Amino acid sequence: MIIHELTYYNHELEWRFESIKFSDFNLLVGVSGVGKTQILKSIMNLQKITKGTSLNGIEWDVKFTSAGYHYRWLGEFETKTIDKFAFLINDELEDKNNFLIIREELYLNNNIIIERNKEEIIFNDNKLPKLSPFKSVVEILGEEEYIAPVKNGFNKVIPSSELGLVANSIDSQIRMHLFGYKNLHEQYSSLEKIKESNLHIQAKLALIYNHYQKLFQKIKNDFTNIFEQVEDIKIEPYDDIDELTKFLADYPIIKIKEKGVTNWINQEHISSGMLKTLIHISELYLSAEGTVILIDEFENSLGINCIDILGDLLSENRELQFIITSHHPYIINNVSMEHWKIITRKGGVVTARDAQDFNLGQSRHQAFMQLINLDEYREGITA
Repeated sequence: MIIHELTYYNHELEWRFESIKFSDFNLLVGVSGVGKTQILKSIMNLQKITKGTSLNGIEWDVKFTSAGYHYRWLGEFETKTIDKFAFLINDELEDKNNFLIIREELYLNNNIIIERNKEEIIFNDNKLPKLSPFKSVVEILGEEEYIAPVKNGFNKVIPSSELGLVANSIDSQIRMHLFGYKNLHEQYSSLEKIKESNLHIQAKLALIYNHYQKLFQKIKNDFTNIFEQVEDIKIEPYDDIDELTKFLADYPIIKIKEKGVTNWINQEHISSGMLKTLIHISELYLSAEGTVILIDEFENSLGINCIDILGDLLSENRELQFIITSHHPYIINNVSMEHWKIITRKGGVVTARDAQDFNLGQSRHQAFMQLINLDEYREGITA
């Protein structure tokens, strides 16, 4: 999926995002509090709606492409004043998270296929029987041919907090072994199937190591460019098996070899920072086509040294979309200004403007210096 444009309102909190246009790579910049993180959260809220969640006071209008189709999806939930002590009353507890959908529309290639109000739902010119008034039609009719791409597309929205993490403990490896690694080689026989699967990232990485060494070499090169003391990486079973680990004999673990050191370092002894970086790099390379990756404060989520990897992935014409936020000068200065979205807020109204709207300099460094001196960038919030 690729998100092209989003307008979003939170009537309960009185926040509004004016229409934001997205490309394949978007860096949201601005001071703290202008709404950068809220933009990412609004996209995650749309994903929740496609899964049946009812959200108080949310109104949206989003244009996107999924499975080759062009969609526009609009909707609005009612706005309720919630009593913060309602949870103390059992009969109110059951209903407090149910909010009526006031209206909902879905367009496919500019033709309306869903039209909904409080009284009825029209699907392809046919009136449907009464359905849940609290759930989106995307959830209710998610198996229908032209609605499934909407649901599947939003399922491919991944925040950085959910990028695959590997614990460096034996317990984690045991759980992955019980998941059935031995049978994966036959089931996931192609690179596309591996990427599209819901496999734990370590299982994906092991399959790549065994069957797609060229891709694994890219991952390894990116990792060793960041951690120059690392000479090599392999993913193989334990060398020394004891009573505790003998049933893990066939399950591959991550091992690294540092320069000037003879022995390989097993996964549970690799530093958490190193392991996290390797897993994040792997996730970026092994995400399915159509994945939308949301990264809040890139420098804290993936680390500043990973920024060049995004450019490499996009240069390969992967069907990936990145929407990221950052305050870090290194990140901003290493992303072309054509990808900058300068976020400002006046009261509850959040606005995103492209760098060219400010006539910034031609060179990256000149544009960066002008950016950090912009009133809109330095102040960001106005009354």
